[in-house]
Amino acid sequence: MVTAMEKEMSAMDNAIKEDILRDYFEAFSNKDVDTLETMFSKDIQLTDSFGHWTGIEDVIEANKTIFKNCLRITAIIDEIVIEGDSACAIIDIEIMTQGSDPSNDFRENHQTLKVIDYFVFDTDLKIRKISAYKQ
Repeated sequence: MVTAMEKEMSAMDNAIKEDILRDYFEAFSNKDVDTLETMFSKDIQLTDSFGHWTGIEDVIEANKTIFKNCLRITAIIDEIVIEGDSACAIIDIEIMTQGSDPSNDFRENHQTLKVIDYFVFDTDLKIRKISAYKQ
């Protein structure tokens, strides 16, 4: 039987993980690879529709490639669900790939993707795995 103390500790742990994921999506939207690197474990794995990368250097390079190909990219969180060391985020990714001004060219040169990201945390609350699935 789960005690009240265990439930409280689990709720606090989940709140910390949710904050980490919100910070992750903010860094991603800001193309902030330095912050992303601090959030990843050294042996992180990233899988998306374009491939699979293992290790922090390869995953950072994959993120740099994404950012280089987008004038602006914004992650909008719809929902985050956390269970143990895993989490799932349902997000909209707004991508603008053309134009010269990210604040004015949005209307004509963008697409929105519905994405489900699956995360696994390590014991230090670093992101160890990201699997991204387009709906």
